[in-house]
Amino acid sequence: MKNILLTSTALVAFAGAAFADSNGVSFAGSATLGYNEDSDDGALGDNDGFYWDANVAVTMSQELDNGLTATVVFDFDAADHDTGSDLVAGGYLLSLTSDTAGLYFGDTSFAAETIWSSAGDMEADGFSEADGEVVLRGDVMMAGVTASLSYAVEDKNGVPASDSVNQLSLGASGTFGNFTVGAAYQEEATDDFNAANGDFTNGEIFGVFASTTFSGATVTVAYADNTAADITSTGVKVSYPFGPVTATAYYVMEEMGPAAAVGESDEDNFGIKVAYEAGAIAVALDYQDDQTVSKTAIDGSYDLGNGLTVFAGMYMEDGIEDEFYVAGSYDLGNGASILVAYADAPNDTDDEVGANEYQRGTTIEVGFTF
Repeated sequence: MKNILLTSTALVAFAGAAFADSNGVSFAGSATLGYNEDSDDGALGDNDGFYWDANVAVTMSQELDNGLTATVVFDFDAADHDTGSDLVAGGYLLSLTSDTAGLYFGDTSFAAETIWSSAGDMEADGFSEADGEVVLRGDVMMAGVTASLSYAVEDKNGVPASDSVNQLSLGASGTFGNFTVGAAYQEEATDDFNAANGDFTNGEIFGVFASTTFSGATVTVAYADNTAADITSTGVKVSYPFGPVTATAYYVMEEMGPAAAVGESDEDNFGIKVAYEAGAIAVALDYQDDQTVSKTAIDGSYDLGNGLTVFAGMYMEDGIEDEFYVAGSYDLGNGASILVAYADAPNDTDDEVGANEYQRGTTIEVGFTF
């Protein structure tokens, strides 16, 4: 058995100003120090043993004479499993915005990703999700309609698009009376562009959706067509709150064409989620039938007061072993907190357990925000 004593002086020391704001420039920061013990030795990317990092975020903003606001946001790692010898940029975004329009360049979402609203677990609505790509996007808001258009400029590895830009993505949504309607589209990307990002999909995808609220219930219907994958999805989702409980259910009809990938199924998807929240207690039960694979997640929390909250949950899926976790978080005040967690995930494909994505094994972690 290992005995570990963590003291405030041995954990971490900080010096200098934590925050500054002058001439439209502001600074914020965070720091984490933790210890994780995983019997699988961090094979999936878990931290194994001590880990630490510190991050500094910078925001520079200035109102221009023509009614535009210019903003630059970036952050960098001051320390990441080292003693701070390297500064590595973690994100960069330049924007020019007004009350009715915005132009964004850098680490931001694609247009279709920004606009699209699904109706449950739809196999065909795999619009690309930005995760480290350099994106150029423009938004316009007029007469209750928001329209967005974007291109990818560089992939996650910093490789420029062969034609300067790649994969046109666009979308528009508007509210008319009690109804919200929208559409999203992305064109096919070149095969060599999705390096290192599993959330970037090269195929051409089109989708439309509509939602409304009546008698307290919110209803969403959506249709998506993934041309390259030869899949179409038609779904309906209903959410209804009653008292401290909110129930959400969806049903998606899936159709696979002859060009669909081997192993794809045209079995329909459906699911139901019941969430309860009242006072100090929050519990959610989520069941999905995803292409005939049954998935059940249970997550709960209880606020004991005085800054202490406990969490527990379980995940069950056909064909894999059950997972569970227990955790406690204590708010130390002024942006500081401590986390103690244990997560059991015997499956070799999961290193983020539960709704809060805990590391496998035992974790003790202190965090600070400034």
